[in-house]
Amino acid sequence: MNNNSDKPREFDVVLGRETYPDSRVILGGIAGVKNRLKSGIFEVQVATLADALNYGDIGLNLVIDALQDYSHKIHQIAVELLQETEGKGKQALFGCEPWLFFTTLKDWTSENFNPKFGIINPEETAYIVNTEQLKLLLQDPQVSQIEALICHLSRYNCYYEVSQDFYSYVDTLFEARQELTHLKAFFIGDCRDNHYKKSYIGVGDITLILEACPNLEVLHIRGCCNELECDKLLHNNLKTLIIETANISDVAIYRLCSLDLPALEYFELWMGRTSEHSSDDTIDSLRPILFSESFPNLKYLGLHSDYADAIADAIAQSSFMAESPILATLEVLDLSMGNLTDTGLNALIESETIINLHTLNIAHNYVSEEFIQEIKQSSLIDCLLIAHSQEKIYEGYSPSRYSALHE
Repeated sequence: MNNNSDKPREFDVVLGRETYPDSRVILGGIAGVKNRLKSGIFEVQVATLADALNYGDIGLNLVIDALQDYSHKIHQIAVELLQETEGKGKQALFGCEPWLFFTTLKDWTSENFNPKFGIINPEETAYIVNTEQLKLLLQDPQVSQIEALICHLSRYNCYYEVSQDFYSYVDTLFEARQELTHLKAFFIGDCRDNHYKKSYIGVGDITLILEACPNLEVLHIRGCCNELECDKLLHNNLKTLIIETANISDVAIYRLCSLDLPALEYFELWMGRTSEHSSDDTIDSLRPILFSESFPNLKYLGLHSDYADAIADAIAQSSFMAESPILATLEVLDLSMGNLTDTGLNALIESETIINLHTLNIAHNYVSEEFIQEIKQSSLIDCLLIAHSQEKIYEGYSPSRYSALHE
């Protein structure tokens, strides 16, 4: 039987020895695709990955395999190709790193803005600026093509108070809104990216950011959010909203969850515990998303909290109380880095709508190893369970006191 997949097609790239001496890259068909991927020549590998999708499942598997490539650039090309697929390709991204399927700042290459050289690659670069550099960047002839900006708050003496840098950035951004018409991704917050997001630099009202950037797809905030504010408004294009904080008020949580964001797919909210609120207050603040009132197309929900059991129970309760429960549409539920126990996880498992999930992430919590093994052995859930790094609960110790955010 002839193997037609090995025959050159109209989209095959056939390379001669004069251009590339390595004879392994000469073959056409799927055999040629496989050999070109092994060529070690970056340009050839990139072109070949795109060609591979023309060969059905065999080619798709080659792109999926490239997710494990040691080269960051090859890995990123594979991610971008799989983001445009459905079915098996989509599942592969979720299985590798669920957030890869969504639009985040990782889709752009971060680079410090150098006024001496100006804007060089506005479509692929997320330019990192301080307040003065932002003003210089706005004078560049290519500023209207900028897609991503990273604004770092640098005043570390503003403990729990809104940094003046914050309002300088926001005011400048709003004034320049006619020039930044292509802005898709915006980060504002602490430049220190520690694992537990314990920033004490305050952020304030984000309303002007959303109003100034109608084409914004990613808004990423890192800081103390006790004074975070936002008017209830409609934004049609925001796909990703990430709030990294160890301090946020219930009022701020409610305002965030009440935004009208019909395109939002990815919502990640870090919540610590402040003296003002209890678990009941937090659940009330989260109600708009638990009942799909604000984010009807949400696919990824990440809630990292000191009230993980209460949140898990509320998510489960919404399954039979809400007309459109959150679990009916979610693909990834991320409750990692909290203080979830067997009780909270059991509440989720008892919810029938959990079968809709592709991934449940409960890493860095307080779930017992015995319960995790029971779940895996009895197939209580039919989704990818990420459950590593659980803390033990010792006698006389209450896990409600600490989450990973406060270690």
